[in-house]
Amino acid sequence: GDGVNDAPAIKGADIGIAMGRSGTEVTKQASDMIVTDDNFASIVAAVEEGRGIYDNIRKTLQYLLAGNCGELLLMTAAIVMGLPMPLLALHLLWINLVTDGLPALCLATDPIDADVMKQPPRSRNERITDGGFLGTMFLTGLLTAGVSLAVYLYALKHESLEMARTHAFAALVFAELLRAFGARSETRPLWRMNHLSNLNLLLVVSISFSIQVWSHHNAMLAGFLKTSLMPFSECLMLLVVGTIPLVVLEGVKVLRNARRPNEAIIEK
Repeated sequence: GDGVNDAPAIKGADIGIAMGRSGTEVTKQASDMIVTDDNFASIVAAVEEGRGIYDNIRKTLQYLLAGNCGELLLMTAAIVMGLPMPLLALHLLWINLVTDGLPALCLATDPIDADVMKQPPRSRNERITDGGFLGTMFLTGLLTAGVSLAVYLYALKHESLEMARTHAFAALVFAELLRAFGARSETRPLWRMNHLSNLNLLLVVSISFSIQVWSHHNAMLAGFLKTSLMPFSECLMLLVVGTIPLVVLEGVKVLRNARRPNEAIIEK
C-alpha cells in the first residue's frame, strides 16, 4: 500500500509492504518492507536474494558441522576400540582451519540457485537445524569417519603408527574437499550442478588438494604435520577412497528426490 488508509492492513499483514516513492510516512513506518523504486518486480528479487542467503548459511553450517561430526565420531570410535589416536591435535587444526575453512567461505558466497524460486515456501517456525539438516549432518559424519577409520585400521596392520595416521589424515582431508562440491545443494545431484558458476570453490579445492599431496612428498612439510612421506600412487588411492562419502550422499539425494517428486528440484 501507499496511502494512510492502507496502514492498518499493512500493520496486520504477515509482511506489510509500502511503496518507497509514493507511500506516506505513516505507511512506511507500519510496513515490514519498503519497495524503494515502487517496482513490484523488486519484491520478487528481494525474496530470491533472501532465499539465496538462507540457503548459503544453511549449506555452510552443514558443511562445517558435518566435518566436525566426522572428526568427533572418528576419535570416539578409536577411544572405544582402544586404539591409538588416529589424528593428532595438529591434524584436527589443519582440517578445521585449512581444509574446511576455505571451501566453507566459498559456499557462503555461492551464487543463488536458478531454481530457488521454485522451492515451496518455508514455515515461519522452521529452524535452520531441522531434522533433515541434522540427519544429513550425522550421516555425513558417519561416512567420513567410517572411511577414515577403515583406512586407519588397514594401515595399522601393515604399516607403522605414523603411516597409519598419515593415511587416515589424507583420507579424511580428501573426503572433506570432495564433499564441498556436493554440499552446494541439498536436493540437486552433483551432475545437475553448474560447477563453473563457483570458480572460487574449484580454485580453493584444487589448491588444497595440491597442498595436501605436496605435504606427503615434502619432508619439511611432512615433518611439520607429523606425517610420513608416501608415493603419489597411495595419494591417488586415498583420493578414490575419499569419494565414497560423496557418492553415497549423492545417492541419498536421488532417493529423496524420487520419493518427493513434487518438492525435488532436478532440471530436465
